[in-house]
Amino acid sequence: MHYDKHRPQFLLGIAAAVLFSLIFTACQGDLPTAPNNQTFTKAKLEKLGVMLRQELLTQHEVLPMAAPYDTSVYFYLQSLYNQATSNIHLDKQSPADNKWDQARQWQVFVLKNDTECLAYTLPGGDFFITTGMLKRLKKDYEVYALMSFEATLMDEGFLLEKWIQEYNTLTLNNLIEGNDQPDPLTASELSQAMTSFSFEPRIVEFVDKASIENTCNTSILDPVGLQPYLSNASTSETEWLKTRPSYDGRTHSLPKIASETCRNNQLGNVNYQRFVLNNLN
Repeated sequence: MHYDKHRPQFLLGIAAAVLFSLIFTACQGDLPTAPNNQTFTKAKLEKLGVMLRQELLTQHEVLPMAAPYDTSVYFYLQSLYNQATSNIHLDKQSPADNKWDQARQWQVFVLKNDTECLAYTLPGGDFFITTGMLKRLKKDYEVYALMSFEATLMDEGFLLEKWIQEYNTLTLNNLIEGNDQPDPLTASELSQAMTSFSFEPRIVEFVDKASIENTCNTSILDPVGLQPYLSNASTSETEWLKTRPSYDGRTHSLPKIASETCRNNQLGNVNYQRFVLNNLN
């Protein structure tokens, strides 16, 4: 080949490539660095949880923390939740610089909504449940299992992963930090959307096992948990089941998992009836 004949064009091509590279590198320097999952420390998640809590309390009618509910419904549910989340909140396995705030109570909030069956734990631990869901549950251990399930779903990072899939890390981080961005995600939008996020059955199965183990480690309540509720509910009647869909054989698997994990056998129906159901009816 006659390389000399093509050298001017060849040199021009190299020059153009180098110029493009310099321009691209300079432009890259102007782009924000996208945060990864490690960006979301527990302190940041608690900050996001407080933002969402404020929005939810604005958007919904809440059962008042006043007589007769403060010394009955809230007293009992908060006691159960404190116990169900005791190990999760203590957070012994996490690094010292990335633990849940021990000085901050994880609070229970009851939404006055008899038509929807919903329950969820916000980042940072606050638990929301509708009166409709409370009336669907019949025994103490069912409520305890639900609380354990939702706290585990949040603590294991599945809630965060779902939000990252929907909005990406940069958008979520900008919301938490209050950074300016075009067409920003707002806490109001996120709080309204979060109840419709559906988790994969494999995640539900993992959380079932982890929450049953948590129930065994923190209580003497029957670890069979949500099995009675799942046996009598249908996805057309409960929004919670639509977003936490059952895997094959779930209602039969829960007793098996419970028997393999621990041998507690206390049904505990009296207190839930007394403190919660009798005051909601």
